[in-house]
Amino acid sequence: MELTIHQTAGRGLWSPDFPAAAQAHREDIAMGQSRRPRVDRKRRTEFLADRFADDFVAYQYCFVEFFTGQLVDLSRFFRGDLQQMLLLSIIGQVLLKVRKAEQAGGEAVSISPGQMSIAASRLADLTGIPRQTVRRKLALLEKRGWITQEPDGSWRIVVGEDGTAPARRELAEQDESARLRVAKLVSDLEKLADDARR
Repeated sequence: MELTIHQTAGRGLWSPDFPAAAQAHREDIAMGQSRRPRVDRKRRTEFLADRFADDFVAYQYCFVEFFTGQLVDLSRFFRGDLQQMLLLSIIGQVLLKVRKAEQAGGEAVSISPGQMSIAASRLADLTGIPRQTVRRKLALLEKRGWITQEPDGSWRIVVGEDGTAPARRELAEQDESARLRVAKLVSDLEKLADDARR
């Protein structure tokens, strides 16, 4: 079955069975719930990858515009030290994974302390940054008050009593720019994909 694109409320929706999914979506909205129609994510991913390969120049322009803008913002904030940003991002993903699980289940998830942190050696393996350099960068992030070392030597994001990480507060401007930049990227790529079906 071929994947089709349909426009609803200004968004391209891709679903092999759009009419039934759209009806369920309308019923959800009528009941005060908002849920996008279910999509076969594997087929959608394959379609997008093929479409981006077909118009590589347009895709590459959109992606590079997003990526370089993001790197420039973060490079300025971190004064050119993108290794700190990379390590903070990976450590932060550990916390975000837990928060995402909590949101999906609607309740707190039972997590062991080891699942909330990551070892410096693992960070070095993931990033290819030498271990000694990783330790120096982690010490800088710790000095900022953004991460803390656990008794077992692993590292985790510091979270305040209000549930917010100091790193998030201090990076709020960059976070807002990133959200807008991601929204533009998604919009541009949706247009690119939609143009393939016209």
